[in-house]
Amino acid sequence: MKTLSGLDATFLYLETPETPMHVGSLNLYELPPGFKGSFRKAVRDHIASRMHLAPIFSRRLAFMPFDIGHPVWVEADEVDLDFHIRKAPGGALTVKQVEAAAAKLHGQLIDREHPLWEFHIFESVKPPKGLE
Repeated sequence: MKTLSGLDATFLYLETPETPMHVGSLNLYELPPGFKGSFRKAVRDHIASRMHLAPIFSRRLAFMPFDIGHPVWVEADEVDLDFHIRKAPGGALTVKQVEAAAAKLHGQLIDREHPLWEFHIFESVKPPKGLE
């Protein structure tokens, strides 16, 4: 059990459905020539093989009774990688459409019953014109 710092706890206290306080990013990757299979599955397998290197990925929040102290990090009973690493909705999207979808996803609160991380994989992104 590790108590959150005052700053980290403040982000939780200030968070509302209208004002999520988490951090997000959008990363675009070009698959290597000849790549076969599911990129989401490849990411899932990669993360699974390295979970032991970053314990925060297997911790979830626990709140103190009567809020007498800051929340603490506790070990999650299990980490469902299929919950945390999801295939994003939509088919082949343009970069602009992916940016809009990522913005919408970022506006949603992260489920505090699970470790506080999510990956949403867009498996088919059309490159901008001229970069095909």
